[in-house]
Parts: sequence; C-alpha cells; structure tokens
Amino acid sequence: MPLLLKKEENNNTVLIWEISEPLKKLISLSSNTDCSHLKNDKRKKEFLACRILLNIYNKELKISYSKNGAPNLNNHQYISISHSDDLVCIIISDKKIGIDIEMISDKSLRLKEKFINSHHTKLNKEKSTLIWCIKEAVFKFHEIGNVDFIKHISVREFIIKENGEIDISFKKNTLKSYYFKVGNSYLAYVCK
Repeated sequence: MPLLLKKEENNNTVLIWEISEPLKKLISLSSNTDCSHLKNDKRKKEFLACRILLNIYNKELKISYSKNGAPNLNNHQYISISHSDDLVCIIISDKKIGIDIEMISDKSLRLKEKFINSHHTKLNKEKSTLIWCIKEAVFKFHEIGNVDFIKHISVREFIIKENGEIDISFKKNTLKSYYFKVGNSYLAYVCK
C-alpha cells in the first residue's frame, strides 16, 4: 500500500508509508535508490520507503546524516524519521523537530521502569506506548543523545484520546508534543 497519509499540521508536513510491497517494487518506486549497504530486507524496505516519502514531498531534497546519526536535508528545513512494524514516517519542518511512531503493545508496559515517571498512574498499553512514543520523539528532537528518559523528560499527566497535544518538560524547557493514532499505532512529534 503506498502513501497512507500526508498531513499538513502546525507548519509541519507528516508523511506515512505502509510497507506492503516487495523489495523490488520499492526499489523501482524510489528511482532505483541504492540500498545495498543495508543487510536485511526489512531495513532496506524502511530505507526505501523513507526516500519515497521524501520524493513525494520534494524530489529535489536529499538526506545526509550527522556524526550523531541525525538525518539532515540539503536545504534549510529539518527532517525526522521513524519506523515501526510496517509503517515508516517522516516529518519535515522549518523548525527543529523529532518524530516517532510506535505500534501499541504490551512491550511498553513491561519496560515502564526505564521511561515512565512516577506521577503516571493507571497505565494501560495505549498510554504507556504513547508516553514512550513522545519521549522517543523528544530524544530525536534533541539529536545529541545523552538523555535519561526519566530524569530529563517529563510528560504531563493526560487523558488519552485519538489525537491531541501534551506539554512536556525537557531539561527544564517546556515543549509541546502533538500526537495522533494511526491504525494500531501512535505517532508523536515534538517541535520548537
């Protein structure tokens, strides 16, 4: 299935691709982008789907990577990339951004001690997945690494909905995360 979503929101563009095509089809759709440096087919498909999304947004843009592994565009805009299960998403903005997409699962409940602050009570797999998703988006926003998900990132208590915005405290700065549900996943992004 090709483009699942293209959404203009808060001066950002979010694009999502649902990977259902064989690798050869993705290679042809990406104008024969070379992915031979990647070892497994899943990573190759994610890489190609990301390039296809970027071409849908603007065929002139190219991605490079910083020494920290953060993606950069060859113009003045910012990009952030995420993938989960069969979904690949990118967000492009004139401001610094971070994005994450996570399939709703029990995994986030099992790992909650690593990232959930003590003020969050009555957790279920949806809420814990969304908190994980938001904190991953903040991590990508920061770009530099060296982030403790409990000490440095605090997500304000919230009532979960299909979409919304949540205030975040990140190293004594206040940020806003926007989120929405995509099938059985949550997508969250953080922008300046």
